[in-house]
Amino acid sequence: MSNRVNVEIDSIHSRAICKEIGERLGISLSRESPELPPRMRTQLDQLRKLEASGSPSIVPSIFGFGDKQ
Repeated sequence: MSNRVNVEIDSIHSRAICKEIGERLGISLSRESPELPPRMRTQLDQLRKLEASGSPSIVPSIFGFGDKQ
């Protein structure tokens, strides 16, 4: 027989737990990760430059929907 107890947590705590797991996993993987291949490093550098330059979002804005002009 199992001695498991169901524990319910709210969404705030669930998100906090997920965030902490992600941060710890990122730290763990960054220590163990081998050197990236040059092509992948170049692509990541390009992505960082695009993010820093304020590229427009590809997500559509909710503003303007439903407006009848």
